[in-house]
Amino acid sequence: MQTFLPYPDFRRSLQTLDYKRLGKQRVEAFQLIRAITVGTGWSRHPAARMWTGYLNALKLYYNLAIDEWKSRGYRNKMKKMAIEGEIVLPPWFGDEAFHAAHRSNLLRKDPVYYGQFGWEEPPTLPYVWNEEKWQKPFKDIPEGESDYEEKEENHGYG
Repeated sequence: MQTFLPYPDFRRSLQTLDYKRLGKQRVEAFQLIRAITVGTGWSRHPAARMWTGYLNALKLYYNLAIDEWKSRGYRNKMKKMAIEGEIVLPPWFGDEAFHAAHRSNLLRKDPVYYGQFGWEEPPTLPYVWNEEKWQKPFKDIPEGESDYEEKEENHGYG
């Protein structure tokens, strides 16, 4: 379970991903949204904890993953989600250690494909995800993030 962000830019990160990982990003972002909103089995996973409180940002990532998937000519049956209200980015977004860890792990997963980007990280860095400074306690989930609703909407980014 992971939302790959080798850069502090959703669109650029998704454009960088290979076919296999991009396809999984749609599924895993959807699973994380469900985990946060309805409390599925992934709700205590570190990835879900890191996105808790930032549902609109995660929905934006999910929607952009669908856009990128479709722009490559792949079939898509997943529906985009409505984003209502402000999009607040998580505090780890832009943290260089976080993004470097994602580049490193992508290099480990497919050194040939990801080697083309000239990243300098070794393919051995661990993921950075359970930093206490980034965690919101579960009780601090904003009101309304417990209601899951799926809608198709553009929201001005595509």
